[in-house]
Amino acid sequence: MSGREETIARIMNGQMRMYQIFAFDRSDPLLATNLTMPQLKALLVLHLRPEASGQDVMAAMGISLATVTGIVDRLAAHGLVTRREDPRDRRVRRLELTPAGRELMEGIITAGAAHQQRLLARLDDDALRIVEQAIGHLLDAAEAEHAAGELPASPGAA
Repeated sequence: MSGREETIARIMNGQMRMYQIFAFDRSDPLLATNLTMPQLKALLVLHLRPEASGQDVMAAMGISLATVTGIVDRLAAHGLVTRREDPRDRRVRRLELTPAGRELMEGIITAGAAHQQRLLARLDDDALRIVEQAIGHLLDAAEAEHAAGELPASPGAA
């Protein structure tokens, strides 16, 4: 293994250790929810695409419309999603997060950010500048990969 490969392995191991430490953070709203992974994925799709149709959710998740219907039925029973008729096409039902659904998703999304902010606050100014520079390099690499169309397709995508 080259020195470069060893450095990458150390970085990956460090990230894995951080994930393991974060996994035991009981204040994380993701750990407090009793929703299934497909239900959480559907909520995420609706969070990112307000007023999506069942077809939109189906395409984003790569599952059948019947499966989406079952997931949405359960989320509606939990008070997290509502359905409404599309005013432009009455055959289409639009799905929306309820205030409780939005609150849950915001809590899940911002929980990690709040934890990261607490960790960054523990660093001195020099260390913060190093992290800022490193994040900039990672972002540049991600944007280059994205622009080149090199990102892997999402699971279930055609």
